[in-house]
This record gives sequence, structure tokens and C-alpha cells, in this order.
Amino acid sequence: MNNSIPISDGQKVFIANGIFRAISQDLPEIIYEHNLPTTVGAGLFRWNFINRNLSDSLCADFEVCIPPRGAWRVLILRDKVSNMSFSIMSEKNFQRLQRHPGKTVHYLEALISENEVREPISSQLSLFQPQQRDLSVLSNLRNQLLSGFSGIVQEHVLILFDYTYVGVTSARAVLLTPRMEIAVSEDWTHYLKQQYIPNKFLSEIASDGEEMLVKLKPQFDSANLQIVDTAKKEMDGKID
Repeated sequence: MNNSIPISDGQKVFIANGIFRAISQDLPEIIYEHNLPTTVGAGLFRWNFINRNLSDSLCADFEVCIPPRGAWRVLILRDKVSNMSFSIMSEKNFQRLQRHPGKTVHYLEALISENEVREPISSQLSLFQPQQRDLSVLSNLRNQLLSGFSGIVQEHVLILFDYTYVGVTSARAVLLTPRMEIAVSEDWTHYLKQQYIPNKFLSEIASDGEEMLVKLKPQFDSANLQIVDTAKKEMDGKID
């Protein structure tokens, strides 16, 4: 395989824009609509919108499952063509996990445990000291996490995003080695604000010349910056 993630641009738009809308639009809108005086817990609550947006049945190219992992639930996508699986994480949380792996197995370690042997990016070689894990534990957890899929699952791809007070600012897809080193990194930032149009609607749009747009309502613009910034500050140093 070459250094690219073998799914379509439409699928990349679906994932990147789903994350973008969840944090930059959906969460600020719900806070504004309910006139909430605080944004307590917004950093974690945003995952409900991410999971909803990426569970959309309009994107028929993916299978979706959201298995439990303790008190958390992990959204995983499976591409029906490449048989790759995908999960989402913030850049900050990924960096913490790389530098300070916990005593217990993290679900990401299980998901990438059967990734093919690849050469990591050279600058990553000596940065991280992963824990020694029991391979049977990794295998059992991986099987549990992927049991909701009907087809086989091969390599796992992690979608990473970063954000500031203006909302989501970057996204990329990384293919990791089982040691959690980055072997492939593909920038998806340019997909963030692109609209996702399901294949079944393409012919309709072509015929009437109109586009389906998902935009932030004008009345939310002034509130958006403050809400996203507050949510980010609340999440500093916390799991995301």
C-alpha cells in the first residue's frame, strides 16, 4: 500500500465535516438555543454530536458500531471496500496516550494491534516507549470492539482533529504501527468545510442546479466563538 488512505474523497468529507459540524456548529447551536448560562461538560458532550453525525445512514459506504469501553463508548467505522476501520480522537489526547500509556490497555492499542508492519516516520522513532502488552489481551479486546461488523476488518486508521476558539482547525488521518508510531499521515484539513452529498442525491442536484448546504445560522455567529473557547478551556488536561 502507498502512503495514502484508500477511501474516496466523499468518504473523507463525510468524516471530516461530521467532526467540524459537531464542534463548530451543533454544540454552539444547542447551547445558544437553550440559553444555557454555562458550558459545563461541553467538551465531553460534543462527542454525542460527533457520534451522531458519523452514524448517518446516508453514507452507505461505512458500517458503524459504537461498542462500550467502560463508561465510554467508542464510535468505529468500517469501510466496506478496503475493510479498514476508523476511529476519532483529538490531537491532544493522542499525544498524551503516546507519551504516557496507562497501566491498562487502551482501546486504540487493541484496534491497531493487527496493523501491518510498516516503517514509522523517522522523527517518531525514539519519542515513545510503549508498554509491553499481553497479545492475547489485545486480540480479545479487538475482537470485542469489532464484533458489531458483518465483514472482516483489517488495518485501523485514526482520525485526529485539533481545535481553537474558532472551532475545528485541522484534521488528519494517521495509520499507526502496533507500537503507536505514525507510519502514514494524510492531511484532511481541506475537507473540513466541504459539504457531504450522498451519492443518491448527486443526480438530483445535477438536475436542478441547487446544492444542499449545512450552514451555521446567522444568530449563532456571535455566540459561537465564546462557546467553543470555553469548551476548549474546560477540556484542557481532561480526556477527550
